[in-house]
Amino acid sequence: MRSIVLAAAFALAAPALAQQPACPLPYKVFETAVPHLDVETCPASVDGKGAFCRVTLGHDAIHVFAFAENGDQCLRSVTSFESGKFSLNFK
Repeated sequence: MRSIVLAAAFALAAPALAQQPACPLPYKVFETAVPHLDVETCPASVDGKGAFCRVTLGHDAIHVFAFAENGDQCLRSVTSFESGKFSLNFK
């Protein structure tokens, strides 16, 4: 009987355990763990509504991380631009 109850509990819990975490990467973790540049606005091709963006460089590409402005400031998306698909402007 006990093993049937345990089997039922595991069966009911499996879908919950397989789901993605609610916040895969909060900004406070990214800020301290990943070398990056702050940008004033997100690129037009990145959904920046209600978000702020940070940029990293690697392997001849630029990677744009978009984080939600509210709550835990969770990572919303990562967009990579290969060499030749972006330009940098310096002030």
